[in-house]
Amino acid sequence: MHAVVNHLPLKEGIDWAALARKFDDFNATIDHPGFRGLSIIRASDSEAILLVLFQTRAALDEVTHNLAMPWFAKNVRPYLAGPVSRSAGEIVAGALRSKS
Repeated sequence: MHAVVNHLPLKEGIDWAALARKFDDFNATIDHPGFRGLSIIRASDSEAILLVLFQTRAALDEVTHNLAMPWFAKNVRPYLAGPVSRSAGEIVAGALRSKS
């Protein structure tokens, strides 16, 4: 598994429901076998953390460059108050748990 973590500085007075809908819509439209989903976390009134999971590094790179970057520029950049801090890498410990 691989992950991307983005720290998003947000403009004052952001509409969290609208932002969440954008991410939910994007999450639902990605049809790539290596994409495992995303979560948007409200860290504070002015910062969100985006967590995106992928099965492989190749999937991370493909989805990021071909789908996520253009979508992000159009749908999220208008909400930003400054530059995004991004980290990506392999998950080396922990696991997703499924309910039985």
